[in-house]
Amino acid sequence: MSVQETRKYNLRTYRTGDENDIISLFNKAYEHYAGFVPRTLEYWTWCILSRPDLSEEGITVAIDKGRVVGYAAVEKSGKILEFCYDPSCEGKALVSELLRRCIDHAEDHGASSVSLSAPLQDRIVRDVCEELGFTEEPPPSLFLRVLDIPYIFSKIADQRKMKKGLEEAILIDLRGYPPWCAQHIAILVQNGDVTVSTEKLERPTANVEADISTISRCIFGSRRTLYKAILERRLKIRPSRRILRTVKVLSMFQLRNPSLYMPVADFG
Repeated sequence: MSVQETRKYNLRTYRTGDENDIISLFNKAYEHYAGFVPRTLEYWTWCILSRPDLSEEGITVAIDKGRVVGYAAVEKSGKILEFCYDPSCEGKALVSELLRRCIDHAEDHGASSVSLSAPLQDRIVRDVCEELGFTEEPPPSLFLRVLDIPYIFSKIADQRKMKKGLEEAILIDLRGYPPWCAQHIAILVQNGDVTVSTEKLERPTANVEADISTISRCIFGSRRTLYKAILERRLKIRPSRRILRTVKVLSMFQLRNPSLYMPVADFG
């Protein structure tokens, strides 16, 4: 079956009410891959419908006998954010039509290229991409998707100790946090012990304000990353006289081998 075959599936733009079928299809398509995290309605709504460069016209669903069998979401820039199809369908024809729809949408908005990240094991997607003129690029060695910032702070705190004598109560206010993530991170340092909670401190020694992207980069970066975020005012610490002590505490939550990580995530 070639990609030139007559269209078999009914492709249309996303409509309100499609989301549950889309999420179910996505989970079915990727559940057998390592590291899979099931999609939820709240996550999909935030990640896809709330994305600035993605309009509803960029979300395509393929219908067969009244059910959703394919789905693709492409930004105006040409980046395909999500792509999946029902493996029980005639995959090559379906994948071809979905990709052609993505290419048409990207070209209509002036995109110079179209990019898609897909599992290497998916031979159908690879074959269709080759026939449509895509080139293959080596993937990053590791993807990290941070879904719960307070939780990762808490898990790191369980393994870290500060020098005795340091007493701090730092309140981090997160901007752009998803609905399932707490807005606040409270870090208490008392005589070397560190605890993390999601409570809002009444009298913190320092207030930190940053968006999730900045906090994520600081976790996977270095102390230099922290200072750069402060200088660029992406990470604000008040009062200013507490900056050095606050950076000392925040740097404790950085992973020890930042060269091993590449911050590629939905929050980036």
